[in-house]
Amino acid sequence: MDGGMDSTSTWLGAPLEQLPTPALTLDQATVRRNAERMRERCRALGLRLRPHVKTHKTLEGAELATGGTRRGIVVSTLAEARFFAAGGFDDILYAYPLPGGRLEECAALAQRLRAFQLLLDTPQALGLLRQRPLPAGKRWLVWLKLDCGNGRAVRPTDPAAMSLARAIAQGAPEEVTLVGVYAHCGDTYGCRDVPAIQAIARATTAAVLDFVTALRQAGVPCPQASIGSTPSCSHPVPEMAQLTELHPGNYLFYDLQQTLLGSCHPEEVAIRVLTRVIGHYPHRNQLLVDCGWAALSLHGRDQAPTGCAAIEGHPQLRLVGLTQEHGQVEAVDGRLDFGRFPLGSILALIPFHACATAAMHPVYYVHAGGKVVELWHPVRGW
Repeated sequence: MDGGMDSTSTWLGAPLEQLPTPALTLDQATVRRNAERMRERCRALGLRLRPHVKTHKTLEGAELATGGTRRGIVVSTLAEARFFAAGGFDDILYAYPLPGGRLEECAALAQRLRAFQLLLDTPQALGLLRQRPLPAGKRWLVWLKLDCGNGRAVRPTDPAAMSLARAIAQGAPEEVTLVGVYAHCGDTYGCRDVPAIQAIARATTAAVLDFVTALRQAGVPCPQASIGSTPSCSHPVPEMAQLTELHPGNYLFYDLQQTLLGSCHPEEVAIRVLTRVIGHYPHRNQLLVDCGWAALSLHGRDQAPTGCAAIEGHPQLRLVGLTQEHGQVEAVDGRLDFGRFPLGSILALIPFHACATAAMHPVYYVHAGGKVVELWHPVRGW
């Protein structure tokens, strides 16, 4: 894509078929419905929604996800934290292990925002915060990250988890305060149906609540309990109402993976990557398109029958190969009808993983009625 053109409003009002390809497009109505449905699920459970913004990384997406409040989001990078802070968001949880070499960046955000919050899962990270107290009137706000099956933190049944929680709460609470416990239901991505997803959500909820109860019995205050993943939050179980908040992220766009998991229906997937046919190769029964892994990612290549993407409206076609800037398309069975796909014709790809695909694009073309109505520009970097 021409980055100079994408930085302007050149394409506002343009029909989708005129866009430069490969182009990431979002159906405006679908994104809005997805945002409202997740807010409604949380309202029905009496829970606060703290949407994760790592999929879209845009102010517009976060505005929709928070219902316009610009309060309570989760980020994965400090670049995201600074971007959303500049955009008026003042309650940000940086859901990533504390980066020791970037503590001053964290301190600047903690002093700037009403609530800049961190995840901790090791005594070493707590020690770093204690060595760098914030100015008077400010304190580090931390969540203890628990591993309830995802394999990325301390398990709630490990005595080290209770020991760390005690150390946070009882060491110097005027410097470092325990806000709550946080668990990501990442193991739901290994499921193949809704009952399996709900079983993991139920088990994660129980593990978190049992740990919070143990903390309180030990005299350790822990006001918040949060779990989340798009699969678990798309089909919440009643037990989750005992938590205080949920933190899904991918649901704003959904994708092929979420469809296969049962998180959503195909019509709820808002994201597409438009690509043009740029070559016919009858001798190998292939079309060449202008979307390579640099516009799609390779995620899903070995995880779904369709590979990295499905080709919308053409179940007889499949994407069989990707180089950096090219894609190879073949017929599932038999010979390709090249006359149906002239050079310059557009195919719409439904990506396997929206987070990975969105990370490849400098602009998202939001459309309604077949025309571009908004341009969303995501933050990049770490």
